[in-house]
Amino acid sequence: MIEPDQPSRNATLISSVLDHLHRLIRKEMALIRSEVSQKLNRAAVAVGMITLAVIAVLTGLNVLAGACVALLIDLGLSAGWAALSVAGTFTLIGAILCLRGIHILKATSLAPTETVAALKRDAQVLKESFHDP
Repeated sequence: MIEPDQPSRNATLISSVLDHLHRLIRKEMALIRSEVSQKLNRAAVAVGMITLAVIAVLTGLNVLAGACVALLIDLGLSAGWAALSVAGTFTLIGAILCLRGIHILKATSLAPTETVAALKRDAQVLKESFHDP
C-alpha cells in the first residue's frame, strides 16, 4: 500500500537529484572554461616566445649575411659583388627550401586516412556480424 505522502516524497527526491545534477554540470562547465582559459594563456605565451625567437633568428641571419659580405671583401671581392653573392646564396637556399616544402605538402594528404580505414573495417565487421546466421 502506498502512503499518501509517497508521491510527494518521490517528487522531492527527483527534484533533489535534478538539482544536484544541474549543479554538477555547472561546476563541470566552469572547470572546462578554466582549463581552456589556462591552455589558451599558455598557448599565447608560447606564440609570443616563438615570435621573439623568429625575430632573433632573422637578426642573426642579417648579421651573418653582413659578416659573409665583409669576409668576401677581405678576400678581394668588391663590395657590390660580395653583397650580390651573399644575397644570391641566401635567396637560392630559401627558394630550394620553399620548393621542397611545397613538394612535401602536395605529397601529404591532410585527410585522416588511417581513421577512415579503421572505420571502414569496423563497418565491414558489423555488416558481416549482422549477416551471419
